[in-house]
Amino acid sequence: MDRAQPSPRVPYRATSTPPRTPLSLPSVPGYRGPISPPPINNLQREYPESPTSGISFNSRSKESYIKPSNFSLTGQPPPPPWKKRYLPRSFRSPKRALISLLFLGILILTTRTLFHYLKDKKIIHSLRRNGKFNWNNIVSEGINNQEEEVVEEEEYDDGLCKFVSPVEAYHRDLNRLRNIFPNNNELNSKHQHQHQKHNISHNHYTYSPTGHLIINLNSDDEREDGSRLHPIPLLLNLGEKRWEELLSRQSRTLEEAVREYIRRYGRKPPKGFDKWWEFASKNNLVLPDEYDRINLDLAPFFALPKSEMKRRMEWVENMEKTFTLIIEDGEIEIEIRDPGGLNWGGTLPRAHETSALLKGFSKYLPNMKATFSIFDQPQIYLSWARRGSLIDLGLRGEVTTHLKETDNSEVKLSRSCAPGTNFRKNKEFIEGKSFIYDSLEAGDPCQNPYLIPVHGLTLEPHGHDSLPKPHTQLLPLFSLAKTSINSDILVTPTDQFDFAIGKDPVWEEKDNDKLVWRGSSTGISMMNSSIPWRQAHRIRLHHFAANTSTDSMSYLIPDLGQPSRSSSRRLEDDGQLGDNKQYHASSQSGAKRNINDPLTFTQDEVATDEAMDFFYDIKLSGGPIQCDTEDGTCDDMQKEIQWAGHQSADELNRHKFLLDIDGNGWSGRFRRLMSTNSMVIKMTMFTEWFQPHLIPWFMYVPAKLDFSDLTDIMAFFRGTPKYPELGFDETAAALARNGQCFVQRMFRMEDLQAYMMRLFLEYARIAADEGIDMDFSIEEIENISSEWNESDKYEKEEEDRNLEEYPTDSSSPSPEEEAKDEYGTQVEEFSQVDQEGIEVNREESEI
Repeated sequence: MDRAQPSPRVPYRATSTPPRTPLSLPSVPGYRGPISPPPINNLQREYPESPTSGISFNSRSKESYIKPSNFSLTGQPPPPPWKKRYLPRSFRSPKRALISLLFLGILILTTRTLFHYLKDKKIIHSLRRNGKFNWNNIVSEGINNQEEEVVEEEEYDDGLCKFVSPVEAYHRDLNRLRNIFPNNNELNSKHQHQHQKHNISHNHYTYSPTGHLIINLNSDDEREDGSRLHPIPLLLNLGEKRWEELLSRQSRTLEEAVREYIRRYGRKPPKGFDKWWEFASKNNLVLPDEYDRINLDLAPFFALPKSEMKRRMEWVENMEKTFTLIIEDGEIEIEIRDPGGLNWGGTLPRAHETSALLKGFSKYLPNMKATFSIFDQPQIYLSWARRGSLIDLGLRGEVTTHLKETDNSEVKLSRSCAPGTNFRKNKEFIEGKSFIYDSLEAGDPCQNPYLIPVHGLTLEPHGHDSLPKPHTQLLPLFSLAKTSINSDILVTPTDQFDFAIGKDPVWEEKDNDKLVWRGSSTGISMMNSSIPWRQAHRIRLHHFAANTSTDSMSYLIPDLGQPSRSSSRRLEDDGQLGDNKQYHASSQSGAKRNINDPLTFTQDEVATDEAMDFFYDIKLSGGPIQCDTEDGTCDDMQKEIQWAGHQSADELNRHKFLLDIDGNGWSGRFRRLMSTNSMVIKMTMFTEWFQPHLIPWFMYVPAKLDFSDLTDIMAFFRGTPKYPELGFDETAAALARNGQCFVQRMFRMEDLQAYMMRLFLEYARIAADEGIDMDFSIEEIENISSEWNESDKYEKEEEDRNLEEYPTDSSSPSPEEEAKDEYGTQVEEFSQVDQEGIEVNREESEI
């Protein structure tokens, strides 16, 4: 399915869709504090010298009045204050009193009316925020007053974390930063930017099929003034647009979900799909249609005959370092046939955690078995030709007759890549300066061969003595991690799921702007002198940030019209330059910028050690692990690496920017990092179960594993050594907020269960005995619809009465008949496509 094309149904805006109007970020994650109204009464404070300064007016009752001394010239005590004999002039006659009371009444009524008018137009709030009237805000806020009230009402309805718009935050940042240098911008008040989304030209940048946005720094692709658009705003627009498209095309009913399933995969859903939809609806799944990963993982198994599938299931049950879950009558039993697997202390905990995860829906599963690997890494390296053959047959409803596969423990990675991919054609393939726009494609080593020598999984050999032991035949093995070249069946890891977030300040109170990371030296199963372990991703990351070279390094910076100055200069507190101002634009032509122009970029140079110290706090912690002590590898690691101490979650959370990178397998800490108020930058080559739901440049920032884009990213969000004030801070805060919302709404235990339930319903159909119907049929949908019709009988009667009053064309089909016709037509179309495919390609292409 083309991910850029939404499903052909009417789009709708869910409550989690970014609002169209600008939304300010709250201080408390997941909530927005109400704005307290301004005080109505503004009583003038009494002078402290007054003898009654400590007594409020309301407390001067008869009981609290203190009787003075009896001594007086008249011999009588003075009257209390409420019995003064002299009235104001306005009340000394009935006529004057009546006129005064009437005047006061008119004045009070006018004041109240004016106050409520100003409050409705947001003028009072503008006055409280800025200390003066801001007519621009008044006009914009007054026009959108009703729309904002609706948005605010939606945000309070369920108490869930609400996604915000990074694009809107970016525009606010851009206007704020450009106003710091007003002399370098031609202000044009007649054409103020309206914060419209997705309207920035791509400036002919290349969106490569490798998942990267290519920035050719040596091309003539420039604007008239010699500048070029900054790529990050383009990526922010793309991420937000992708999120809105995903939301708009999600199914809202079981019937829609079934039709969407058939449209995507060309077959009926598995038996029990209605129970899964009920679970998904009950737990408010945000993206219930996005489970293409399950289809990709299981597609080759449809081509195996039932007898062969049973044989391979029994084979993996006896495999070393595995555990099997046996589901019978809704109960789950753990079976470990290999005693050697228990030598690793994590085997039983992982087995029990997986069993507990499945118990939430095991009553809906048929009797079945599933075997899991105990390792962090994948194990199945099926050749591209064999995998492609099995998928082609399985999607056409045919089974293979070639059942013998060579299980070679010596793996050659290129065999798992298609002949036309970059890794097979040119292992030195490189695209130059680029940013990731599609994390799934960017993690494919076949299309991006630069990943092979920079990641521990692809650096280490995969042979007979490796742990885990690799296999080159298709096996029904459930694994915790995989890449695009592996054929394992991916599951949802629960490691570190409940790790405490720690004390996490709100964004404004985080006192460190550096990108932080601490971690152990994992990444390769066992490092020794025969492996280039210094090239592993975590080792390189440490040395990258610890670079103390004084040579200059260049990186992209936003061109905001900032003047030239040395790295030691800083802006004054009021946002203006101090002495020795040098105003000239940093763009190539030196031309002035209009404040409404798109953001452009230029390149800056600074000493490497200065840049590393400014941007990063990244170090390996602890000491050497997973290394050979006999050949001196551990000693070399101890000498070459400046090991840091452990940092607690509280210490890490003080940073605005957190880094996540692979270990031996997937990163278990990612969920905890995303739960914080910090923006997360993620580097990975692994495919994860939530990847279709995790939108880059909307919920997090993806970065390349060669670190070539990392400093450019930090220079945009954090500022630069020369201009630390010129960072897109609010944009980063918006991304951090959306990362939190992703965890709170899409990375819950219920989301893990929804993925696993759907996976196991699909797997049950593959693992079922011959002749057993495991499809969810049309009749079941009709039965469910009839039950719903009975429960909604009263509403139907109301509709019938309305139809009698307002008759319609009797020749038009009912919604139910129209839905059935559409369903039947789609099934017929897929059948025709399959038949044509069978006639065109009867021959099975084997290795």
